[in-house]
Amino acid sequence: VEPAQTSVSIGSSTNAEMFPVLKKIQGIDWVGKCRYVGTDLKPASFVLQGGVRYELEKDVLRMTSFLTFPNGNVRQVIMEGKRRSQERASMRLDATGEGGPIYMVLTELAPDTILINEVEKASGKVIMTSSLSVVNGGKELVQVSHELGGSKAPVEGHQVWRLKKAS
Repeated sequence: VEPAQTSVSIGSSTNAEMFPVLKKIQGIDWVGKCRYVGTDLKPASFVLQGGVRYELEKDVLRMTSFLTFPNGNVRQVIMEGKRRSQERASMRLDATGEGGPIYMVLTELAPDTILINEVEKASGKVIMTSSLSVVNGGKELVQVSHELGGSKAPVEGHQVWRLKKAS
């Protein structure tokens, strides 16, 4: 089932134009650190580490990400999706393998930004919204995420990631 989305015409794109931002960052291991800020807008005392890799094959996107927690535990997530139409700006990524409780809806804003919603499958509720930008001439990615919707506050926390090409 496709999530409710607004269709946005992107004109008569060729395959080369289908992924204008992802083509710039795909095939690269991006690694970095995350500064976490709570609902009270106070930075946390810990810093998370992690990374992401995007792989494109024709109209299929595969995203592999990992997060290292302060206690050393690592969580890896692999999600995959297919761009169903060049006229539709968004695409859905689902977890591979065992699946998972969320899916992502991704929209590219050429020339340098990707918008991401993480959606809880069971309820259809957006639980995190993010903006990923290619900066410094393609040498870095900056992602700002907002965790949404708890009982305490509409925004429960913020993640500010700065990622560089792994050496």
